[in-house]
Amino acid sequence: MTRPSLFGPIIACLVMFSSAALPFGADGHRIIAKIAENHLSDKTAQAVDEITASEDLGKISLWPDRIRHLSGWKQSKYWHYINIDDNEQLSNFPRDEDGDVISALEHFYTELQNPQLNSKQRREALAFFSHFVGDIHQPLHVGRRDDRGGNNISVKWLDSSKSANLHQVWDRLMTDTENKSPAQYSRSLDSLSPNSLSPSSLSLNGENQTQLNQWQHCDFWAWAQESKALRSQVYDLGTKTPNKRLPINNAYVQRNKPVIEQRLLMAGVRLAGCLNDIFDPQKKSLKTSLKK
Repeated sequence: MTRPSLFGPIIACLVMFSSAALPFGADGHRIIAKIAENHLSDKTAQAVDEITASEDLGKISLWPDRIRHLSGWKQSKYWHYINIDDNEQLSNFPRDEDGDVISALEHFYTELQNPQLNSKQRREALAFFSHFVGDIHQPLHVGRRDDRGGNNISVKWLDSSKSANLHQVWDRLMTDTENKSPAQYSRSLDSLSPNSLSPSSLSLNGENQTQLNQWQHCDFWAWAQESKALRSQVYDLGTKTPNKRLPINNAYVQRNKPVIEQRLLMAGVRLAGCLNDIFDPQKKSLKTSLKK
């Protein structure tokens, strides 16, 4: 997987892109990064800080979306998702020769372990890896081919007259309803009581270290399988409106917001776990005390 430099001349182009258009939502990636930062060991946090030159990990994780349509980086657009039909199994379905989110995660995880990389390459690898950990946890980034992961499914979002699609609902529209900053949202997710996060009722407030440790495994195929398994709930939609748009109502949002919040939380925990594995392999459990 060859690639040009990410953090050189493209920086001047970043202002051209609106965060509202970014997959999994810019805020979603920031939430994941904030959660991850809460669970890094001190040694890992120092390593990440050195790679980013003390820049915010959430900001770093947004860059892969902002450069994927730029000349020289168009190949990377295929790395944000994986297409697989309902009747196919992840163990044996035909992979896209242009790459996908699983192969990208495997590649950049390996690169972060390579001590021969220069500072620019390590920064690129961290940006891509952090971003793709988020993407694979969004169920429609493990999408059906025929509707391009929900991008071709037109929906009516609550009372809005603006056009939207199902992918956008899961990328950002459901989390936008909370009206919280990424820092506030990450802390609310990362401070849950044992029974407050359905459907699996998991806690990250120090009361359940075993669950934390179970989540942190770096099994990218398992993460994809989890997202694929959620698709039946994602596509549980109502009857089309006269303009052929499927309605997204409050009942759908309330039923599915806990699912997307759980995926954000799991992505943050797993990002921390993978980074700890790379930079502090002797650390056997995640840090549970939250930053103030």
